[in-house]
Amino acid sequence: MPLSISTDRFRAVAAVSVMLCAALWVTGCANPGSSTPRTSVTTVTVTPSGASVPATGSPPANPDASPAVANGVSPSLAKALTAVLSQQPGSVGVAIGPVGGDLPTQAFGDLDTDVAWSTIKVPLALAAQRAGGRMALSAITEAIVNSDNAAAEQLWSMLGTPAQAAAAVQRVLAESGDTKTVVESQRVRSGFTAFGQTEWSLVDTADFASQLPCQSDSKNVLTLMREVAGNQQWGMHMVEGAAVKGGWGPGVGSGYLVRQLAIVPTANGDVAIAMATTADSGTFEAGTAILDTVSAWLSTRLDQLPAGVCDQAVR
Repeated sequence: MPLSISTDRFRAVAAVSVMLCAALWVTGCANPGSSTPRTSVTTVTVTPSGASVPATGSPPANPDASPAVANGVSPSLAKALTAVLSQQPGSVGVAIGPVGGDLPTQAFGDLDTDVAWSTIKVPLALAAQRAGGRMALSAITEAIVNSDNAAAEQLWSMLGTPAQAAAAVQRVLAESGDTKTVVESQRVRSGFTAFGQTEWSLVDTADFASQLPCQSDSKNVLTLMREVAGNQQWGMHMVEGAAVKGGWGPGVGSGYLVRQLAIVPTANGDVAIAMATTADSGTFEAGTAILDTVSAWLSTRLDQLPAGVCDQAVR
């Protein structure tokens, strides 16, 4: 499938890319509308350095492109990505790995873990689908497409007691590549879901995303992730065909977390990406703007990201 940035986001992507290019040259080169308030691993640490950013279109020929796909994110691309992340007005992190899990997930930036918020609705939906069959389909649609909390709570209740529900979601995570995360079963913050407060690192999130398309019963959930409503149309959603799920909410003391789980098609296969930010201004809009900036930069370098395919495609 040809890769392109969705028409309704093209102008925004071009503007972001131009601003990025200007910023990097100096150094060297929406209404949320949700029921929630718009609300083996390799870690790469390198010294930030400037890099030019094309405004639109495909990146120029790069000798690192083939090694990047075969061996992970290349050192030169890692250095440039780290520079981009360091220039954002807030803490931000990105984890990248190929679908199929042939290579370790790589992490970049200064934010590596935080609560899951609504990104955890993806494994929750799959667990409920397995338990409830057709009875769960309407609630799954609302929970994924609109990020509806009431629908997600309905799915949670289908799985039994809070402890049983947490165990069911945790089994989905383990089967899809994340064997480390412990799903929260208790409502630790008044007014918020128990499962949304699960501590979910970006690396573990990307590991889960890298295996999700390889699950034989994930096709419906992935289809819904490609049809998300306006409150989730940011970040890697700008890449045509991307399957995404956003999550957002206030910090315990201050700040506001915005994060996204994405499975993005490239010419070489699919890449799993997890990203998150806590913007300095502490708003949902500022957080999505940062993830849009990072995604615009990544979207012009998709052929340089480690990508893969499942042994048995489910599309």
